[in-house]
Amino acid sequence: MAITFKKVKHAFKRHPFLYFVRYLLLSKNNKETDITNLYCFNDSNHIADVPKLYFEINTQIKLNPTQDELEKSLVIGDFLRSTLKGGTGIGLSSEKTLEIMLAGQGGVCSDFSQIFNVFCLINGIRVKEWGIVDCFYNSQFGHSFNEIYSTKLQKWVAIDIHKAIIFEDVAHNSYFSVVDLFTDLRKGNPLQAKHYSNYVSPDLERTPMVYSKETIPFLLDNKENAAVDYYYNKFQNTMPIILINIILILLRKNQTFIFVMDDYKVKLLPQYFQKLKWFS
Repeated sequence: MAITFKKVKHAFKRHPFLYFVRYLLLSKNNKETDITNLYCFNDSNHIADVPKLYFEINTQIKLNPTQDELEKSLVIGDFLRSTLKGGTGIGLSSEKTLEIMLAGQGGVCSDFSQIFNVFCLINGIRVKEWGIVDCFYNSQFGHSFNEIYSTKLQKWVAIDIHKAIIFEDVAHNSYFSVVDLFTDLRKGNPLQAKHYSNYVSPDLERTPMVYSKETIPFLLDNKENAAVDYYYNKFQNTMPIILINIILILLRKNQTFIFVMDDYKVKLLPQYFQKLKWFS
């Protein structure tokens, strides 16, 4: 029975048709003219819903209340990369994910982005979560990172917690937002990534491939974290993660991927999927 389920699970994840259908259910093309404050994590989540563990760990982060949001974000990012070694993917509730990462038992880029969102919420930092892909099926990579708002700079700034880097806008002596970063890369300009921590990624040579003119960014419309956490906590011991995610999709409590620079159908889907009108 266990072997049969593993085969079904693998087929759902890797069969081309089902793989594309899954992403069609999760993806949307952005229809907004101004994405400045679109899908900010803070707008749909509340400090009162944050698990106690986050507040306990937050006391260990040496933050100066007079610092700008960018400076605070770099301190938080440095703490997370110095404290958490990472590992395999987790993808559970925000509390369970942090527990596992603190125990040194896992954590990929999306897990780092997930917990960074919550620490930003606690510390009054407006934050968004982003992803980037090169294709939907048999991709070379998929990656998650964040963007925070700096009052001092009066702009959003892209920050990669997993790789401990930010992106320099050399021409303006500043840092790039996500859209500005990929706009600049698509002009053929080289990536200017700056490490803000002693942590250095072991696959550093992959960074220019992940952040390049060919890759496609998308914004995650962060749903209410507490509601998503509820289902993970309720079923994580009795149900495979893939089935929990199906429940979230059916209940429309799942995150969706908002493509703000590209038409994902044209860029990422086979032709026979591009004309399906019931997907946005």
